[in-house]
Amino acid sequence: MSSTTPRSRRPASTGPSPLLVQHASAVLVIGPLLPRQSRPLQADATALERFSALMAEQGWPAHVSAMAFDRIYARERFAWAHRRGHAELKAMAEELLVCHRRGWPGRSAC
Repeated sequence: MSSTTPRSRRPASTGPSPLLVQHASAVLVIGPLLPRQSRPLQADATALERFSALMAEQGWPAHVSAMAFDRIYARERFAWAHRRGHAELKAMAEELLVCHRRGWPGRSAC
């Protein structure tokens, strides 16, 4: 007999927090995400954050900053959610897949 533990619910990733790190003479600045027109995936950051939160509710990771800048990762997450998610997640994934395919705003999530 084996006992299964439920998946831990991780908080959704909302991308990097603004940060300034200085070590000796080197300075690392992590700022907010670029405007959507400058990102490879031109989807609204709030839509990506909502998608990430819905994915986290299902126990699946979806990192906002990775989706915004890595089109391959984004498509994989959207397709996964479209195939296996609940109704709201599937609908959002479908909208974001349209953004991914068109590369230009086409629906509310874009």
